[in-house]
Amino acid sequence: MMYLPRKQLLLCLLSLFVMFSCKQSDSGNGGGSTPTETTGGGGVIEEHTNTSGFVFKTLSEYQFPDDPNTHIYEPRGIGGGGAMSGFSISPYSSLWFVGTDMGTLFRSINRGLSWIPVNHFQTTYSSDLDSAVGIGFSPDTDIVFHAPAGRTPMRSEDAGVTWSRITAFALASGEKIKYWRANSYDANYMYAGTTTGLWQSRDAGVTWAKLSGISGEARGTYIDYHTDGHIIYHATPTGIWKSVNQGSSFSRVYLPSGSTQIRAFTAGRDENKITFAFIDNNGANACSSVAGFANDWGATSMNAHYAHCGYVWIGNEAMSFTRTNKEGGDYIKMAENNSNIIVVTGSTEWIRQYGTKVWKSTDAGASWTLKLNQYNYDVTPYAPWGQDKLEYSAAALDIGWDDSGYESFDMHLRSPATMGGTGYYFLHTSKNGGDFWNAPFTKYADTGTRAKGKKWKSTGLEVTSVYRFKFHPTNSQIGYAAMADMGGMMTEDGGKTYRITKVAYNSNYDYAFDPNNDQVVFAVSGSQHDYPMEWHANAASGDEGGVYKSSNRGVSWMRISPNNSTFNRQFLSIGYDDNTNTLYAGAHGSGIARSTDGGSSWSFFNTGLPAGDKIIPQIEVDPDTGGVYALVTGNAPSFTNQASTGIYYLAPGGSSWTLLRGTVNRPAGVDANTKLWYYPTAFAVDFSNGSNRGTLYLVDYENNSNWLATGVWKSTDRGATWSRQMQFTHPTSVTLDQEDPSSVYVSGLHTVDGTWGNGGMYYTSNGGASWKKNTIPAYQSNARSATIDPNDRTQLFYTFFGSAMLYGPRPQ
Repeated sequence: MMYLPRKQLLLCLLSLFVMFSCKQSDSGNGGGSTPTETTGGGGVIEEHTNTSGFVFKTLSEYQFPDDPNTHIYEPRGIGGGGAMSGFSISPYSSLWFVGTDMGTLFRSINRGLSWIPVNHFQTTYSSDLDSAVGIGFSPDTDIVFHAPAGRTPMRSEDAGVTWSRITAFALASGEKIKYWRANSYDANYMYAGTTTGLWQSRDAGVTWAKLSGISGEARGTYIDYHTDGHIIYHATPTGIWKSVNQGSSFSRVYLPSGSTQIRAFTAGRDENKITFAFIDNNGANACSSVAGFANDWGATSMNAHYAHCGYVWIGNEAMSFTRTNKEGGDYIKMAENNSNIIVVTGSTEWIRQYGTKVWKSTDAGASWTLKLNQYNYDVTPYAPWGQDKLEYSAAALDIGWDDSGYESFDMHLRSPATMGGTGYYFLHTSKNGGDFWNAPFTKYADTGTRAKGKKWKSTGLEVTSVYRFKFHPTNSQIGYAAMADMGGMMTEDGGKTYRITKVAYNSNYDYAFDPNNDQVVFAVSGSQHDYPMEWHANAASGDEGGVYKSSNRGVSWMRISPNNSTFNRQFLSIGYDDNTNTLYAGAHGSGIARSTDGGSSWSFFNTGLPAGDKIIPQIEVDPDTGGVYALVTGNAPSFTNQASTGIYYLAPGGSSWTLLRGTVNRPAGVDANTKLWYYPTAFAVDFSNGSNRGTLYLVDYENNSNWLATGVWKSTDRGATWSRQMQFTHPTSVTLDQEDPSSVYVSGLHTVDGTWGNGGMYYTSNGGASWKKNTIPAYQSNARSATIDPNDRTQLFYTFFGSAMLYGPRPQ
């Protein structure tokens, strides 16, 4: 590859064994010389000779320049609130990464101050967090490594912006990469620990070979730098192995006694000594202190706790190990240039949220200090870590401190002051050795102390799902986002900042407004999330939910549908006719509930709708006439109502619903035996001034084996005939610009390798005669809906499954 002058300088320095690192600000810096700050560079120069005779010298990290093209679409939301893993800190630059279970890899070029999603066309992140892998970093700062779900090794030469698959990396069937490890002095050497061994590259990660002489699951690898090359220490469950010839051969230098096994391994060397450390598998004794909670938690939880616990062992250069009394969970970390500082975490399998604990030793394991306990079960009432030591977030304050431990945890390889870990709701990081922990997934946007109900804004790390985003019809500064898990959020400044407004259950699915009172908002809620994906498309059975009203912009909510066996169920949609004070709520299986008195009394109004389960994903009320449109989708999983799905209309004062479905023309190429419209998911009606309400759009979602038969459909004769405008496999929303009805936006899921039809974010400016795809946003696989900004009609909001929202220009 062609190197920039900066890289040429780096390689020259590497050849002289010059080490790159960022600032070491931890007071326990290996017992050696105290780092001193340089002027102007913001970095640290630290020079010492380690006990192998090798000279450590560290320079400032490389700071990546910002790329304005990545900000064409800006993230909007409150941040956090979803599962994250693979948190990774570059020891050679300001680059950080983290992945989410919703499929996106995020990168930060400024140590977590802001985050940029990697485009899904380049790479994704696996939802299989048990196989999640952190990013690997090379001292050639632009080269980084990734392996989605541990199975597909990839390499980037531009710090993670674009990616290509490493073809010369032949993992065996079922073998998965667990971690990457660089040689900080030689960018040519790169290592990958797997579930069956250790791989090495000697050409900067282009080609790879599995090292012989060692086998078993990798539990940690340490590179010990010497004047005549590097020594490799590699741990498996059954021992520690050593290579003095850069991996050509290995010999076992430590064999645990009896049934003891190594679960996690680390090491660090400085001018005083080298220290090795590992966590064993003796969890029943190491974590015996929790035995008293067995009756509360049960045998399954207790056994999982013990299986992910063990004692910490400390070893010296002679490979003599001593067991300490310290318990450890899933992670034990050291910086490679520090022999004294060791950090140990709990485990996601530990009970009572003990897994969120982080302990630190500054004397090579002789003593330990608790640096973080996210939520303390040992006090009454339970209490979070203090605000003087931890940044609070909306996810914590408004939803709860529900993380049980760390799906990933990383320490800066050259500076033990910097570390962080992810769970199912949070990413917490520290840059001062654990004395204070940041929440870099969110930014406080309010006044006073962080508290429930306050306003927040995005740093770019958005991991929650937003089903739809609606603005108040007469106050465009007020908008509400319907969300999974977090419930919902609302804005009072046109979409710049947000506060949580959860109704009662897991998901707020939809909102309706009183145009005469911007304090009033109606919402439907349910206990099951992620409709209409996978089995969530089926008619709900046993799910709870209801219809709610707020008279103070979502600060508090009152249930207005009955809380009984008839109405305590999940609802997906809602409409409100302010002229008649009538509410319509679409259930996830029971049809349409109606209240003609503003919510005081309710009954199901299904006259004219098909028999059987009735799933109603959308309801719209004509703002001029009060006519009501409701979508009936397939009664999955039986799909017996296929001939009766579509848009239903209720005329003002009407007593029965009428289906707006005549002839549905079969698209060319669709098999004659394939039935159409098994599962419509959304529709749009042209309500623009002067329209005759004859133009309708409908999108349907591939379900029940109707391969490539779904898409975007249009009728110009009020449903008498329908024709498909475009194939679209899994659309979830269609938005028509009511001021320019020729402009339409369709959003939905997409298989980014192109093997399953069209998807993503499409738009037309000519009424569907032609369609274009918006490929600029990074989120190409998980679009959910689009909302035109009423405050600036040149802009729009995209919502996403697992990525909250983006704000930017309407594509032309």
